[in-house]
Amino acid sequence: VTAPIEVLGRTAEELQLKKNTHIGMDIQFDWERRDAFVQQPNGSLFSWSERYQCLAHLIFGVVNESSVPVKLTIVEEFRDIEWKDKEPLIERLKAEGFVKEVFPLHDEKQRCELLHNWAYNWMGLTSQPIDAIYSYFGAKVATYFAFLGMYTKWLLFPSVLGIFFHSVNFGSWQVAVLSIFSMIVVSWSVLFLQFWRRKNAALLLRWNVSRPGNVEPGSRPTESEQRALNQLTPGGVIIGSNNMPLNEQRTALDRHEWRENLKSLRNNVIVISGILCLQLPFELTYTHLNHIIESQIWKYVLTALYLLIIQYYTKFGGNLAERLVKTQHYDSREARADGLVYKVFGLYFMQNYIGLFYHALFHRDIELLRTFLIQRLIVSQVLNNVLENLGPYVKYRYTKYFAIKRKHKKGSLHQHTSRIEKEYMKPSYTASVGEGVEDGLFDDFLELALQYGMVTMFACAFPLVFLFAAVNNLTEIRTDSLKLLAMLRRPIPRAASSIGAWLNIFEFLGVIAICSNCALLVCLHDRDGKWEIEPGLATFVFIEHVLLLMKFGFSFLVPE
Repeated sequence: VTAPIEVLGRTAEELQLKKNTHIGMDIQFDWERRDAFVQQPNGSLFSWSERYQCLAHLIFGVVNESSVPVKLTIVEEFRDIEWKDKEPLIERLKAEGFVKEVFPLHDEKQRCELLHNWAYNWMGLTSQPIDAIYSYFGAKVATYFAFLGMYTKWLLFPSVLGIFFHSVNFGSWQVAVLSIFSMIVVSWSVLFLQFWRRKNAALLLRWNVSRPGNVEPGSRPTESEQRALNQLTPGGVIIGSNNMPLNEQRTALDRHEWRENLKSLRNNVIVISGILCLQLPFELTYTHLNHIIESQIWKYVLTALYLLIIQYYTKFGGNLAERLVKTQHYDSREARADGLVYKVFGLYFMQNYIGLFYHALFHRDIELLRTFLIQRLIVSQVLNNVLENLGPYVKYRYTKYFAIKRKHKKGSLHQHTSRIEKEYMKPSYTASVGEGVEDGLFDDFLELALQYGMVTMFACAFPLVFLFAAVNNLTEIRTDSLKLLAMLRRPIPRAASSIGAWLNIFEFLGVIAICSNCALLVCLHDRDGKWEIEPGLATFVFIEHVLLLMKFGFSFLVPE
């Protein structure tokens, strides 16, 4: 299903979409004055996100406007269905089983061009056709790959330094040299995030995308949000209308604001309590038992039991976080997704880092810490990359096999599977948790955030982590692009203008990295565990404060 440009323009005018003009102002789109609006980098009037929004409005906006039910005849099945008044047509056809699903299709010409210039371009290293990615997938996916490419490129400098510091034995100066390396890493992380903000702003300007903070055009409130809006005033009177006195408007707004603040506080207390009272003791118990058990067989049994329990715990935590997010009112889908990210990331933070901190700070076993880092950055990430692409392909082949088998049993003469049927059989780009709020970018950003935490928090213990991360990300760029272009359905575009909550998480990991690196330097210096405040330990405390000052100073001085 598609539509001519004039139909899309009239629909955009009906939806009151705001677009950027040549004089730099965002105003509501007017089809008759379409020449006044800035075109996309590929020369089209509308972005892929705007086109999809207009098409979705046209498809789902077909409603029976008559006051009586209408009979529709499905010729292929020789039966009639009743289309009730005020009922959307697509919903009725879905209920009758005539329409299976509505989803965007791949454009074969553009898809093949991206496969050649992007997914198969292994010699391009970090270079990517970002504008073409934006035109095909939308702003959110393009922003992710722009961030991944810039992050991988910036890993080159600390990778070279890491190879140097790891290869050279500085003897008694080793701790002092690692202190310098830690300061360089912290400066690198702060500058990277600041310059990413600058790059993000440049991309928004080039793509004519509005700054974050506005309500997403055409977004509709969820059922819980609609109930909250209806409860703003008794009787559902709209605040700001002439029917309501000013003091009652102020009281209603205060009541609604306090209600939302209390909901947010309640949800945060539930999440933090679950992490500190349930997951933290569980993770510490597993790590301690794994350290004291000598039998390899019992270690494998313990690990298998841990993986089984943590899988269900993570799934339960993700579902709980999604339910909590849906009880709050958010201005847009992206704000709702950010709320989910903040709540779920704590689960993965404990799951991935608590064991490393335990071995590094409690037992001071730096060699074991390096072994775990190698396992996480090489074995685990390579395995994840394989499963990310192999899983959707196996699922697609499995679905296609049984679809052909069903056709054969029904005696159908058409055994050939059309392109649209093949697209329908492919898995959708969904998140491992919170499918109703987030899409597959949640897992991709989560993988990057966990890797970023490892390379910054444990840099002084194992400087080669930057090299492993850079090699992994070079592979990640091509495998993720191949996954989106060949293994999955075309994702629904999201009108987001930044990486959202993930940027704050990267900032948080940067602060934790300062504390963890200084703690590791203390462990390397004070191997006997005396913890005496002598010039050495006092120096590390001073370095920590200097690094924190550098971080916040760079954040303030470098303009966005």
